[in-house]
Amino acid sequence: MKVNTRFACSIVALAFAAVSARAGEIPIDISSLVNEPWTFSDDPVGFAIFNGNTFPTGSQNFGGIPFAIPTGPNNYWAGGAAADFGAGTVRLTIPIGQSGVTSVFTLINTMWGEPGPDAYLYVTFTWSNGATATQPLVGDVNVRNYNPPGYTGTINNTSTIQVWDNGLGEVLDRQEYILPAALASQVLTSATITDTGNEYSSRAVFSALTVSTCPAYVTETITISSGTIVYDPSLKVYVQEATLANTGTMAVNGPLFLILEDLPSGVTLVNKSAATACFAPIGSRYFVVLPEGSSLAPGTNLVVKLAFSDPSGAAISYTPLVAGSLGGTP
Repeated sequence: MKVNTRFACSIVALAFAAVSARAGEIPIDISSLVNEPWTFSDDPVGFAIFNGNTFPTGSQNFGGIPFAIPTGPNNYWAGGAAADFGAGTVRLTIPIGQSGVTSVFTLINTMWGEPGPDAYLYVTFTWSNGATATQPLVGDVNVRNYNPPGYTGTINNTSTIQVWDNGLGEVLDRQEYILPAALASQVLTSATITDTGNEYSSRAVFSALTVSTCPAYVTETITISSGTIVYDPSLKVYVQEATLANTGTMAVNGPLFLILEDLPSGVTLVNKSAATACFAPIGSRYFVVLPEGSSLAPGTNLVVKLAFSDPSGAAISYTPLVAGSLGGTP
């Protein structure tokens, strides 16, 4: 579910959401920007990634999103190392130079993470027209320690989700930032991580960034419950009712699309539909279940009727997914 956060002056509101696999995803090379190896463990304050030899590098796919974690000699950017293991605000600017970006994904955790409500990490996006948007990363909300015991260990599991663990207590988490649709025509020039922590206090562990040009997102608080598929002899089709429920605390605005992933080749969706060009598997059928200008209020349901033609006699099965629009279709 998107969570809107407003900022003062010219800073644009951002939203967070989790996503399914998409086309148009571009991992950004940060190998020249990182300053620490996963295995580094000898410094003035015991700065180390525990069990660093188990951490992933190179091309990875986390929750359907491709990432490029530098392979070495350094693997991640450490805010603590950038501050020379002392006090002071440090920043890392990642050049992007990509137009049409609708969302950005990062792999960011903390070392010595501090819980909210105050934020010690910020991610700022800058466009070619000078517009900026900033998202705070708050401990125990949308960022936590890579090694949870003893420091921050909670995430909201919507905007930030766990995508890797080594079975030994260490984790990597993925954030997604939904960018303003009005800025998609501009070039996203850069992303800047600002670390305002201190020695032993909430320093960044940043290992990858990927941008997406998909103009749609998954509405995480929309749950789907499907009824029984039955044959209607008068219509000579199989019919089913699906109930979409908004379990979140905010209204979800239309348009909303119901995507049917992995529908068997012998089965045809009779509802007027189109093929996905962005959400994988590419070519999945989708149709509008909530038109633009409408919204689904918190705690309310929407009943959708589906119809299938199945002359092949194949078992009718699919994976349902609800997507919202960022100015386009899935």
